[in-house]
Amino acid sequence: MIWLLISILTNTLLLLILKGFERVRVSTLQGVVFNYITAGLLGLLLSDVHLPVSELVQQPWAWVPPVLGSIFISVFLLVAYTAQKIGVSVATVANKMSLVIPVIAAVLLYDDELTAAKIIGIVLALVAVVFTSKQQGGAAKGGWQLWVLPAVVFVGSGIIDALINYAQQQLVPPAHALLFSSCCFFTAFTLGGIVLAAQVVRGKEKLSFRNVLGGIVLGVPNLFSIWCIMRALDTGIMDSSTMYPVNNMGIVALSAIGAVLLFKEKLSKLNIAGLALALVAIAVMTFV
Repeated sequence: MIWLLISILTNTLLLLILKGFERVRVSTLQGVVFNYITAGLLGLLLSDVHLPVSELVQQPWAWVPPVLGSIFISVFLLVAYTAQKIGVSVATVANKMSLVIPVIAAVLLYDDELTAAKIIGIVLALVAVVFTSKQQGGAAKGGWQLWVLPAVVFVGSGIIDALINYAQQQLVPPAHALLFSSCCFFTAFTLGGIVLAAQVVRGKEKLSFRNVLGGIVLGVPNLFSIWCIMRALDTGIMDSSTMYPVNNMGIVALSAIGAVLLFKEKLSKLNIAGLALALVAIAVMTFV
C-alpha cells in the first residue's frame, strides 16, 4: 500500500509544480525537458540493473520506451498548459479520469471483471470531465482550444496508463522497472531537447539556471510517479482495473485541495459538482 500512497503524492506534486512554473517564471518547455533528463539519470542511479546497449535493445520491452517517451513529452506539455490556462483541478480530472482507458484495456486483455459498477463509474467519469472543464461565464478564455485541451489530455493520459500497465504485466520484470522508466524518460528528453534546441536557435527560448532548477524539482517526483505505480501493481494487492481508480481518486482529491490552498483557485458550482462526481465515479468502481 505504501507504493500506492507515494504514487498518489508524487502525481499530485507534478501537477502543483507545473502550475507553479507560471508563478515563478519557469519556462514550461525548458522545465519539462530538463525534468526528463533528471528523472532518467536518477532512475539509472537508483537502479540495480545496468545493461549495455547491445543487451538493452534485445529486451522484450525495448520497443515501449520510444513509444511512451513520445507520448510523455506531448501529454506532459498539454497537462502543464491546461493547469496554467484553465486550472489544476481541470488538468487533474482530465488527466486522471482517463483511468477509463486502462480499465477497459485490463478487462479486454487481462480478463479483469467488468461489473455494472465499473460501467456506471466510467459513464460518471466522462460526465465529470465535461463539468470540471466548464469555466465560469461560459467558454474558457482563449477560445475553443482550451475546451479541446482536457479531451486530448484525457485520451493521451489513458494511453500512457494502459501501455504502462501492459508493459508491467507482460514485458518488464520488477527488477527492470527503474531501468525501463529511465529509458522512457531519456526518449522524452531527446525529443523535447530537439524542440527546445530549435526554439533557442529561433530566439524564442533562452536557457537559464532558473529553468534547469525547475526541471530538476519536477523530475524527482516524475520518476517516482511512474516507478511507484509499477511497484504497486507488482504487489498484487488489487487488480489493475481497481488499482487505477484508487490511485486516481487520491490524486484528484489531493490536487483539488492543493490548488485551492496554494494557488487560491476558485471553483464554480459546476466545477465542484464535477470534482464530486469524479470521486463518486472512482468510488463506485472501487468499492461497489
